[in-house]
Amino acid sequence: MLSLPGFDAPRLASLRVRIQDMAVRQNRYRREAQSIGVPADCPETHRLVEVAEQDTAALADLERLISLTMRFMADEQSGRPAEPVSGSPSAQGLLARAFAALTTSRNGGAA
Repeated sequence: MLSLPGFDAPRLASLRVRIQDMAVRQNRYRREAQSIGVPADCPETHRLVEVAEQDTAALADLERLISLTMRFMADEQSGRPAEPVSGSPSAQGLLARAFAALTTSRNGGAA
């Protein structure tokens, strides 16, 4: 069974909501910066807008990772016998599938 010490389902759900809120705020800041229009002679401002876009994407990816982790945890607790995480082939396979799904999703494929 997948176990994340200190991160039970309610705490992960709360973290997911907080990250969603952060992503919404960050996206709003990014859109506001784009709507203002940055003159071509302001390279630092252009760089900051690009950083805001990267931050927004990172927060969205993090939220998807938490959602995926929550689904895997629920799946692991669905009645199968629990196994220790360390050295467990099923736990390693679970993490490999999670990262593969995220990588595929990020590269434009279906998750």
